[in-house]
Amino acid sequence: MELFNKYKNKNFMYLTNYINSCISYEDYALTPDELERQLAGTSQSTFEEFIQAVLNRSDSKTNYNASLLYADHEKMRPLRMVHVPVRATIAEKAWLYYVLQNSKADLFLHSGLKERLLASLSNDMNFAEYPLQPDYIDIREFSKDNHLDITLDLIKRFKTIVEAIKQHRQLTVTNNSYSGQIYSDQIVYPYKLEYSSQFDSFSLSCYPLDAKRPVKMNLNNIVSVSVGDFIVDYENFVKEFEKLLSDTKVKQPIQIEIINQNEAYDRCTYLFSSYDTYCYDKGNDKLIMNIYYYRFQKEEMIRNILFLGPYVKVISPTNIMDEIVTAIKAAYRQYTAQPETRE
Repeated sequence: MELFNKYKNKNFMYLTNYINSCISYEDYALTPDELERQLAGTSQSTFEEFIQAVLNRSDSKTNYNASLLYADHEKMRPLRMVHVPVRATIAEKAWLYYVLQNSKADLFLHSGLKERLLASLSNDMNFAEYPLQPDYIDIREFSKDNHLDITLDLIKRFKTIVEAIKQHRQLTVTNNSYSGQIYSDQIVYPYKLEYSSQFDSFSLSCYPLDAKRPVKMNLNNIVSVSVGDFIVDYENFVKEFEKLLSDTKVKQPIQIEIINQNEAYDRCTYLFSSYDTYCYDKGNDKLIMNIYYYRFQKEEMIRNILFLGPYVKVISPTNIMDEIVTAIKAAYRQYTAQPETRE
């Protein structure tokens, strides 16, 4: 048996991740039965000989045990405590090479590291044999009106917020709201940074101590930000913050049916990228999408659904269906109204 057949490289990747995870985190090790279910499951379906070899159960003369793992207190652990290097394919290297040239890469990587990666990938790849071009990578823009300008100041603010989140520290923020109000030197507990592909923008989800409620601040509207003191009992803050968010989330999602024509599904994906969604195939080239949202986002949800036109139908709940119908009727009346004549 070829243990890592090139047509079954998912097995290689699974074991690479499993071995590296077990080395880094002892509790990640699985029992033989758990590991067998992982390998035989629908998401990691593979052939029986491979499973038996991994679990050291092979007794065939033509097949051999892999001898990569051993049983220790009913857990399958790596035989050698050495990380397996991650091996990238040519396509992955080419993808990374062009993604690194996107300005958003500067938000996540130091300029020196980025340049070293680009130089290494450029020397490693044979562009003549694998002529992947930047425009082969489908990075779509939903709207030409929305474009995130990556400036040095934006990079500094972004990395300052990331540092505070990673270190569990509070922030001092000056923010210009969309209403025009300026909030100066607010002390906030940062929760996470969120990205919307619809608006090509980042938002800081946080808890301002003076407002005492969850707030989202667009990164473009943040004038200044600095790292402050450590947050006392950070785990409890996260727990309470998520409870506050849960309390403002509408329990029943909006369910829509999408006719997959004229890129309707792609447009739905972009429009609702910042929401929690669940999708499944209904058949007959139709998809169902459940969209979970907060109460204060209802008007935005209705505008987005109307924007999608005849390719989307609201299945539930009734109150959203009624509001959609009312909005369409009002628009139709306005469109068909006779203009006033002047004598």
